Amino acid sequence: MTKFRAKKILVPVDFSAFSEGALETAADLPQTQDGELTLLHVMMEPRASVPYEVYIDWQKVKDEIWRDVEKSLETMKEKNGFAGKAQHALFWGDPPGAIVKYANENEFDLIVMATHGRTGVGRLFMGSVAENVICHSPCPVVVLRSSELVAA
Repeated sequence: MTKFRAKKILVPVDFSAFSEGALETAADLPQTQDGELTLLHVMMEPRASVPYEVYIDWQKVKDEIWRDVEKSLETMKEKNGFAGKAQHALFWGDPPGAIVKYANENEFDLIVMATHGRTGVGRLFMGSVAENVICHSPCPVVVLRSSELVAA
């Protein structure tokens, strides 16, 4: 039997303490030392909650959000000691679908992510990004529950 070695690791992040914990866990994996680590953030399209006659330059809003998130990804990498070592990707779309698509297209060996552990009504309405990724991922997925990540 061959040992599993993940050379390309994907860490989806939402900037919560939970996703930072998943990044720290991925960084501690022995494979990460000589492998490739990529942070991925998926943004959902902004939706208007104002009457249609109010003009909003949505492309300008999206560009500003993109720049802010790109800075946040760089800050997250620096804070965790990955400046210049880890890559990052940023997309608009449905988080579970975009994570799976990106992992598949870029042939990742492993996904390490956190789950917020919603239950009951919250899970009914929000769904579980982690569960969707597990069901459709082209590679193994390590999912860390929020309680495991905040115990430190």
